[in-house]
Amino acid sequence: MNAGAGGRQRFGSVGGRDEEATRMTKRYRERLEEVEVAAGSAAGTDAAAPVSFRWRGQRYRVLVVLGHWHEDEGWWRQGDGLPQRIERTDLWRVEARNGVPTRGVYELVRRGEQWRLDRVWD
Repeated sequence: MNAGAGGRQRFGSVGGRDEEATRMTKRYRERLEEVEVAAGSAAGTDAAAPVSFRWRGQRYRVLVVLGHWHEDEGWWRQGDGLPQRIERTDLWRVEARNGVPTRGVYELVRRGEQWRLDRVWD
């Protein structure tokens, strides 16, 4: 993935397709209503891949995981000098669809037990 002009991202092979597409990203940072993870995976700090999610009342089925990474938990000093703990965050970039022929690329973020949709490429 290479950054292009005007905030555009260029994806080489998206979901196994060889075509190149220039897509614009939109940032949402909205809580997901529901996320289903791969069968047999445990909750908590387990980095289980999402297989479907519900956003704005629509169910999306994950077709392929394009990437997964995490930010390790850490601590930072607040203004008063007291430590503030930050939980581990898992990030998933997936190709998904919600029943219509078009597909999209979505970045899902999990911190603890909470999931949110961070950004969408269309």
